[in-house]
Amino acid sequence: MKGWLGIYKYRGHEEMRRLIGSMLLHAYNLHKHEAVVGSADCSEMITYVPLSDKRLTERGFNQSQQLAEELGRKTGLPVIPLLQRTRHTDKQSFKTRVDRIEDLQGVFAVDPSAKDKHKALFSSSKVTLYVVDDVYTTGSTLNECAKAIKKEFHSVDICGISWAR
Repeated sequence: MKGWLGIYKYRGHEEMRRLIGSMLLHAYNLHKHEAVVGSADCSEMITYVPLSDKRLTERGFNQSQQLAEELGRKTGLPVIPLLQRTRHTDKQSFKTRVDRIEDLQGVFAVDPSAKDKHKALFSSSKVTLYVVDDVYTTGSTLNECAKAIKKEFHSVDICGISWAR
């Protein structure tokens, strides 16, 4: 998995998103099985962890966005760009657990235009939102994303989906 991720994320083999995205379907199905969804007043959506502008320029693509879009294609769920980074952070892979937790505090926020665009959707029904990231290490990234989302949309149920741990 580490080798595949390196080929995809750092060497730019974007076609790997199809393979990795297919594997995310299993995680989605596990969440769906445990959640009470599918009723008339419940909707599901997918979002993803945003990259900083600097990282997006370096890499040329957001792997989490691509994986979210692939999962959306396979499930038929809408993928919405919801979050933004408030500041750039250095790569998390070189940091200790404590450093990751400290470094990521407050780094995500709901994009104001997304908040306005999706406000009615989040307030009109029970929503389960799946936040996609490529790798789960300490949970800091998904935790901070969830905090930012809950700050704006209090009643949403949030599930993290990642490809590797």
